[in-house]
Amino acid sequence: MNKFSLTVVLVSGFLASACSPSSGPASGTSSNSQAVSTLQRVNSQAHVCWLKDNEFKEFGIVPELDTTSTPRLLIIPRGKPQSLPKAVIVASANNAQFYGPLSTTPLASRINGDISRWASGGTGC
Repeated sequence: MNKFSLTVVLVSGFLASACSPSSGPASGTSSNSQAVSTLQRVNSQAHVCWLKDNEFKEFGIVPELDTTSTPRLLIIPRGKPQSLPKAVIVASANNAQFYGPLSTTPLASRINGDISRWASGGTGC
């Protein structure tokens, strides 16, 4: 078989495999949608509880829920959407955790307790 024939065979194989139907959703799609759902719960409760609380008066919340990787919430200085986040909350199926400068402040234990409760389906401030 000459080089041209080999190239035609290889290209034909690649084209045929590109046209074959997918066997289902890409792996991780289900876990990503569960993580988005978890973070939506946390986001909703954080808006209800934190944004009306004096301890959080200097912060705003920016959700990044439509990502294809890890969904997250950014806690930023209020009114400064381009600022570096003071905390980042990430989620998996029924779990959420946070990191950043706020994790070393007196608010850290409250944030941890709130997001853990909300991620597991609990509500309330």
